[in-house]
Amino acid sequence: MVKAAICDDEVHFQSFLREKLESYYGMSEVEIEVFSSGISFLEKFREHPYEYQLIFMDIEMPGINGIETSRLIRDINQSVPVIFLTSHRELAAEGYEVDAFRFLEKPLKMEKLVKALNDYNRLWVQNGRIPLQDGENTILASWTDIQYVQSENVYIHVFTDQARYLIRKKLSDMEMQMPKNLFFKPHRSYLINLGYVSSFDGRKIIMKNSHEIPVSRGKRDELKASVLNYLRISG
Repeated sequence: MVKAAICDDEVHFQSFLREKLESYYGMSEVEIEVFSSGISFLEKFREHPYEYQLIFMDIEMPGINGIETSRLIRDINQSVPVIFLTSHRELAAEGYEVDAFRFLEKPLKMEKLVKALNDYNRLWVQNGRIPLQDGENTILASWTDIQYVQSENVYIHVFTDQARYLIRKKLSDMEMQMPKNLFFKPHRSYLINLGYVSSFDGRKIIMKNSHEIPVSRGKRDELKASVLNYLRISG
């Protein structure tokens, strides 16, 4: 799940952007908090500086503006992506001083928002990692290195590009930790990385390493939709 913050003093735009984000991700896959000023946002951010994966920041706000708010964000968290919102393109240049991820002009065009979100998702997936407890060792595995996961009783086998790990963990718990736009559960015993799918039909999936994974009857349509969504997001 992605947790995003919207910092904008226009109530109508807050609702508009929330609706578009929920439409893009699906309401169950995004959590959104809304703030009407830089001051109110910073009050929450200082207490929880790593709570948000993505911040939408209006540049023109009364009191402390979006640029100044973002400078204070960077004093605390240097990596969280900030997407600036502005009606005046000439203000965008200042955003480079605080490592803005993207700039979106108001009125907001949906195709521009979708492109920015697609770019963010690629960055998020590339940088994401999950800890795997392999005996006494903790392995930090990149999401993109995990090909698929197979459950066996109280254990799961995690297959990566380089190795296979046997982990004492429920498949359902593993599923909860993985990004839904990258991983899919086609069968009660498998969780697959959609980036490693070579081909599929209504009965099975062929992974790039030629391993066959079964598809439950009730998952056939969902699998196709998930693959198409992955291709859309990954570009």
